[in-house]
Amino acid sequence: MKEGLLRNRIRTWLIGLGIDALDLKIYIESLTNRSFAREINVEYRGNEQLEFLGDSVLSFMITSYLYKNYSYYSEGNLSKIRSNIVSRRNLAAIAREIEIDRQILLSENEEFSNGRSKESIIADAFEAFIGALYSDKGIDFTCKWFLERFESFIEGKIKSHKITDFKSFLQEAIQADYSKLVKYAVEVSEGPAHNKMFFSVAKLSNKIIGHGKGKSKKESEQEAAKDALKLLYNMKI
Repeated sequence: MKEGLLRNRIRTWLIGLGIDALDLKIYIESLTNRSFAREINVEYRGNEQLEFLGDSVLSFMITSYLYKNYSYYSEGNLSKIRSNIVSRRNLAAIAREIEIDRQILLSENEEFSNGRSKESIIADAFEAFIGALYSDKGIDFTCKWFLERFESFIEGKIKSHKITDFKSFLQEAIQADYSKLVKYAVEVSEGPAHNKMFFSVAKLSNKIIGHGKGKSKKESEQEAAKDALKLLYNMKI
């Protein structure tokens, strides 16, 4: 493709994404796969350096979002969620939403071998594109642009992160916020021995923070912890 046509195509694509490029060249670089780059210059590595930068920018943006909105999650849970969001599959899915797969510059061989549909190539190009956006427009613009388009995607991945042990999750949150231990007590049990229902409470400094019921003491305590998470942290679980 002639350089003038390429520049016009990429500029039009960027405008459609709400980006008025100051340095169009860096966006073209971000979309240049190594295979295409080496057809032009054996020493040129295409978008690899921008991919390296974009990986860090993405990690920063998502980490900041999780910290601001889900600080009651433990560090371990936050790390798992972040890793899930920036997985190759998810980044490729995000990239396809803005049609990066249609913009990538590939060699003839890579094009012939279905390179345009490879998750690794698409995900790498998206990271490089974020690196280019940061370099061209700065972190504030990049964060705003990214969240405007992909916040709902991030929220969906957070909500799909299932909590199975509410007691442990609650204790991690309480430990981080109050450095105290959550205690549980069965207030009452009802029904015959073979079909009892237990009613438990979760307490923090002798103050009840959650109620739960279940067919076992363990189940009722888990439900009390779940209730406490809803009340204290407004978790939708």
